[in-house]
Amino acid sequence: MSKFGVTVIGILTAALVAPVMAQTKVSIGTARDPNLGAQIVIAREQGFFKEQGLDADVKYFPSGGDLMTAFVGGSVAYGTAGSTPVMTVLARPYPLRIIAQVSDISGAQELIVKRNVNSLDQLKGKKIGLLPGTASDALVRAIFTTYHFDPSSAVIVNMGATEMIAAFARGDVDAVSLWEPHSTKARELGDGKTLISGTTSFIDGKTTPKRIHGDHAVLIASESTVKAQPAVTRGVIAALEKATDYMISHRPEAVAILAKEYSLTPTDMSAVLNKNRYTLEINDELVSDMDKLAAFLYSNKRISNPLHTRDAIDTAPLASVRKDLVR
Repeated sequence: MSKFGVTVIGILTAALVAPVMAQTKVSIGTARDPNLGAQIVIAREQGFFKEQGLDADVKYFPSGGDLMTAFVGGSVAYGTAGSTPVMTVLARPYPLRIIAQVSDISGAQELIVKRNVNSLDQLKGKKIGLLPGTASDALVRAIFTTYHFDPSSAVIVNMGATEMIAAFARGDVDAVSLWEPHSTKARELGDGKTLISGTTSFIDGKTTPKRIHGDHAVLIASESTVKAQPAVTRGVIAALEKATDYMISHRPEAVAILAKEYSLTPTDMSAVLNKNRYTLEINDELVSDMDKLAAFLYSNKRISNPLHTRDAIDTAPLASVRKDLVR
């Protein structure tokens, strides 16, 4: 065999036995909630993080508050969360940066009532459960304002999501303001239905598009992380963008993956996806809705400082992946 042949064989052998290049470890925090983490699950299960050279350690937290504690403490570098916990951390203040939207979850915020309730008037003198200082509270306030419902004509009961589901099922409260997938569980266990969501009215049995409340899930990182790890940040965004496209182009497969992850039936999982608009786009509607929420939280003394969402947004990482998503 020629010297050239030996050299080629040597190179090929070395390539075959050489270890695979190590991927960059990255921690991503979220909740076990399809409104916030659907793309993360898809990106993990379909290998989209690995395609970007990332070894993603996805950590689940029981609430947005728990995620933010871990985020501020440095145990997670990136996270997806709803607007309320994000605003709470920003108001500390803390150098958090919103680097992409994850989903418009306005339609997943819902007022659940018993099946025989067809109007808000039927809730006068009744008990309405909500979680104060959150999107649950904000939705109810938006409903009262939009539909000219006197807040004093109903009894507001402050409770957490799990407590609301149980209380509604028992009949201890007559309506609950919840978000998916909790609203689906409340409807099923309490023989209920949606009367009004953030984007649609079902009053009198008529389905009428009507956006009265805006809420969003966003992708966050600290200012120092964005500056120190630009390639990793781009990789996380690119993986989530590919996951977003997959959820559209491979809907049945995505539903199956997410239904298993979130312990929902495929039918219920599909219904949740229909209520949300999954996109990484940063646009004026996102900014406007988050500004309104910040004003609501400030007026109710849930945050100590007024906020302007634009001050916390860094569009450079998203623009480097998909410039057209920065609007």
